[in-house]
Amino acid sequence: MGFSFLTPLFLAGLLAVAVPIIIHLVRRYQGKLIEFPSLMFLRQLPVQSIRRRTIRDWPLLLMRIGALILIALAFARPVLQLGNEEDGIIQDALREVVIVLDRSWSMDRGERWERAVDEARSTLGSLVTPDRASLVVFDGVGSVIVEPTLDPGRVSAALDTIRPGWGGTQIGAGLQAAGGILQASDRSRREIVLISDFQRRGWEDGPRDPLPEGTVLITTDVGDDGLGSMIVSEITLEHTFTEGRQRVRPVARVIRQGEQAPSRAQILLELDDQETERQSVEIVSEGAVSISFDPITLPELGIRGAIRLESESSESMGEPFRFVVSPSEIMSVLLVEGAEGAERDTSPYLRSALTVSGGSPVQVETRRTAAFSVAELENVDLVILNDIPLPSGASGTALQDHVMGGGGLFVVTGPESAPDEWSSTWDPFLPGRSGDVIERDPGRGASLAQVDRDHPIFTLFRGAGGSGLGTPRFFRYRELDLPDEFSPPPAEITDEMNEDGPQVLARFDDGSPALAQRIVGGGRVLLWTSTLDNEWSDFPLHPVFLPVVREVVQFAAARRESVPYFSVGQPLGSRFLLIEAGIISEGESLPDTGTTGAVDQSPVLGLLAGPDGTGLNLTGAGGDLLQIPSPGFYEVRPEGEGSVAEWVLAVNADVREADPARMDPEELMLAIAPPAAAAPDGAMAQNSLTGDLSEGTNPRTVIEEGERRQSLWRFLLLGVILLLLGETILAGRSKPLAKQIG
Repeated sequence: MGFSFLTPLFLAGLLAVAVPIIIHLVRRYQGKLIEFPSLMFLRQLPVQSIRRRTIRDWPLLLMRIGALILIALAFARPVLQLGNEEDGIIQDALREVVIVLDRSWSMDRGERWERAVDEARSTLGSLVTPDRASLVVFDGVGSVIVEPTLDPGRVSAALDTIRPGWGGTQIGAGLQAAGGILQASDRSRREIVLISDFQRRGWEDGPRDPLPEGTVLITTDVGDDGLGSMIVSEITLEHTFTEGRQRVRPVARVIRQGEQAPSRAQILLELDDQETERQSVEIVSEGAVSISFDPITLPELGIRGAIRLESESSESMGEPFRFVVSPSEIMSVLLVEGAEGAERDTSPYLRSALTVSGGSPVQVETRRTAAFSVAELENVDLVILNDIPLPSGASGTALQDHVMGGGGLFVVTGPESAPDEWSSTWDPFLPGRSGDVIERDPGRGASLAQVDRDHPIFTLFRGAGGSGLGTPRFFRYRELDLPDEFSPPPAEITDEMNEDGPQVLARFDDGSPALAQRIVGGGRVLLWTSTLDNEWSDFPLHPVFLPVVREVVQFAAARRESVPYFSVGQPLGSRFLLIEAGIISEGESLPDTGTTGAVDQSPVLGLLAGPDGTGLNLTGAGGDLLQIPSPGFYEVRPEGEGSVAEWVLAVNADVREADPARMDPEELMLAIAPPAAAAPDGAMAQNSLTGDLSEGTNPRTVIEEGERRQSLWRFLLLGVILLLLGETILAGRSKPLAKQIG
């Protein structure tokens, strides 16, 4: 229960209560006059007069003060908040306002950040007394900076401490955090004020959770269309072996985005902080070029590299693109695809993904028939059967022996993977049996909805939105009949060698398996239920295709790829870092701490040291995730004073932030809710989800409506009349203290 006032400035009228008090204090009362004939016979004596100014008529004074107080309160137009159902009108007037502020790397360009902060302060200035405000900032993740508060000054003070970071844009992550605040709010008027430069990628790659019912979305666009950039977007490493020595050729992809971007630049290759090569690059129109550098002979311990862009006047053009490359063994892959003369080439995208090396070099041999001997598979790390029938006879036995001996097998299904082509001899080796084709809506398709991000294949895809895993569309895929009970392993495989049965690693949005695995003997078998070309999906056309294929291949072959670089904000497992550094082995279990409960007290096994000298403890716990906040070279060291780096990782700013492509805020609102659910640039809207506000209506009018219905000022003025009437009667009946002669 409490009061708020529609026009609180009139409360200044309370100062008027001093007027009757002063009058009562300074008023002079004259004594009784007596006529006297003459003063000539009286002696004049000096008399000191002392007057005490006191209030002599308290009831009259209190009535006058009370009348003035009620007049001031009546003009301030009070609104009573009862906090129950009878006060529904007032509760409708109370707003929960969440300011969602974009602090991604792109907001640091031009004057975007200054405009964003000004817009946030403008929103705070529009709040009325009962409104509650909170502040959420987002880049790759959303964070609540200020919890809901009635004091806008707290939010304003927090704005002074925030600056744009290095992370990418995930608008959905910010809306998700704001939605959590609104979901817990008891106020019916719920608003989100979204302030961003509205990068298109920031919405396409992120989560798209619906807003809580009754939410009004207000968008403020602080971006500009005049900015462009030329940046290094990625680096590929081409591995070769010459005379027993491994060499790597860095290839940089440079893109020009926006008409205002420079068209010429110098590109520099630095190795261990020393410039080794410089070239000129020119991109006349928007587009991309690849720049190849001379091959590098790798030292035994690897090397740190960076590629920079400089203007023609030798000024730096943004952050360098860092990478780390270390010597690695060649992975041997045998790719078996359709026979000669087949209607389509099933492997162009797959071959490209295998040969574009981001770490361990891959040697690919392609065959048109699944016929091979045990000797031919002896030095093969992984066999890929790309939409062909499973081999039988001697070839099938040789491949099964390859798996039991520790080799990898990756089975890709498609039009040619009919169920009747599968021999029952493969049941103990495969995670399931291929079934009929599932057809999805050709306009919408299916998406990957359930992914085991704790599995080594998908560890790199942790974080908001799964880094684009949900964006590809699948229009056909095969059923995978999972066994109710695991098929018995071959007799020569012991129970210890066949510990893991079928396991589904990813599912489509209808629950059908997309990727499944089975560990048989020392080998790993993975099965993909759709094609890896664009026959049944657009998966190969998305950026996420390459890293997914690389991770699947590395896992199936039991090889761990040395990743040349990571991005700011990319979640990295503490255990993953320790394994890469060789501090613990992949199958090593952590020592038992003897602790129970929710508090994680895993022992510290290593340290992630940053370029600024700060460090993060690495425990090796499975759920211990780190997000590196800024670019640079980071070292993984074992626990202990004076330890040296066992592994170095390069971290770059999210290059997607340089993309000038922007979206209309109206697109965002249409994607979240029906067209009337929100409106851009400060306008309100009305529909079944957003309450009773109409276009152009300020929430203040709702408070005015509540005040109008209560009309407390009428009762206050009635009290004024009664007090003044009583004051008049009391003043007339008061006995005069003295007769005033005038």
